[in-house]
Amino acid sequence: MYNLKNTVRILLLVCGSVTVAGCVDIALPYKAYLGEVRQDLQLSTLAGSSYQRVDMINRYVDNVRFMSVDDIAIQNSQQYHSIQITPGYHEVRVYFSWDLGSRRGLAPAMVDYARTRDHISRTLSFNARAGESYTVNAQPFFSSPSRNITTLSHVDFWVVDANGTEIVTPEQGRYSPIPN
Repeated sequence: MYNLKNTVRILLLVCGSVTVAGCVDIALPYKAYLGEVRQDLQLSTLAGSSYQRVDMINRYVDNVRFMSVDDIAIQNSQQYHSIQITPGYHEVRVYFSWDLGSRRGLAPAMVDYARTRDHISRTLSFNARAGESYTVNAQPFFSSPSRNITTLSHVDFWVVDANGTEIVTPEQGRYSPIPN
């Protein structure tokens, strides 16, 4: 009887662990470089910031995502919160991705179309160092106090290192509309 109780407890513990492990999202960075897989200390890691937006009853999490590095597209960019690049000078294209909640229909297509527009995406150029971590920050600007996504005017981006030092300043990542 004692062995049966222990066996049941172990079985329940294993089943519970597997269930919890299946719910955990492991956020591995996207390998945005060509060639052999490298160790983390030989690469630079860029993470996109997340922002919380609240409307009347809903809470959304908006994110900075990566579109391309040196004109090489990031595949399935919505799935990655961070990327790894080789050390050196790079041009990283980022965009502001907003959480649509449970909205369906044309909304996802509008996001995919809008991410290529200059007012919510930007190419940031900087020299990445091996073993360093960077964060791409964003400041969205709205044309209405409601701050809902339909009133998003533009987004400014900048890059900081792990110490908070600006690598790409907000002025360098500022939206500058091209006059007609």
